[in-house]
Amino acid sequence: MPRPANSRYVRNFLFDGGLRLTTDLENRTLTRTTPVRADVYFQSGDSIRFTLTPTYELLERDFEISPGVVLPANGAYDFTRYRVTLSTADRRALSVTTQYENGGFFSGNRRNFDLNIGIRPIPGVLVNVNNEWNRIELPEGSFSTRVLRLNANTQFSPSISLVNNLQHDSVSHVLGWQSRLRWILRPGNNFYFVYAHNWLDETGTEWVTLDRSATTKLTYTHRF
Repeated sequence: MPRPANSRYVRNFLFDGGLRLTTDLENRTLTRTTPVRADVYFQSGDSIRFTLTPTYELLERDFEISPGVVLPANGAYDFTRYRVTLSTADRRALSVTTQYENGGFFSGNRRNFDLNIGIRPIPGVLVNVNNEWNRIELPEGSFSTRVLRLNANTQFSPSISLVNNLQHDSVSHVLGWQSRLRWILRPGNNFYFVYAHNWLDETGTEWVTLDRSATTKLTYTHRF
């Protein structure tokens, strides 16, 4: 993690690598990833990251990755993925994190684009809007997926906060909403109220309720 001396622009670099290895009971390698990354952090708080991820996958059984798209059992795949991530400083009223990834994916190729916009209109309020898009092209079939997310955090006081999450994906066509209120009565004693609601877009023009639920929880800490 070298830090250039007296640089007006670069705060520090970060170089990192890792290994994740999963085997079965016969010691056969099922999954192996060896990600390597290089980060540049700027004095402004912005950053850029480059990631290289060689991957090995052995499928123990048929894998239906999408309806009608099946990867056969005992297939062994070696592929490498490349990613670049740009992030602006979170301290700004408007911050952006965007990521583009490309490279191999099992028997074919996968492209991924992710964009997250953070908005801080006033102190105590944070809104994140996220759009994730994937395009997978395999000999067995091709398909695209998209996930839209909205996250709104409101901190009314140091002890009371409200979090709202909305998410919709292009595969299930389900719109989900979860709202969570947290009230710290005193340190160690918390009250939670959570409401969840899911809708299904059956026709493209009409939303039908799938389920809804409400949950409360109270935690109490006794010190002695």
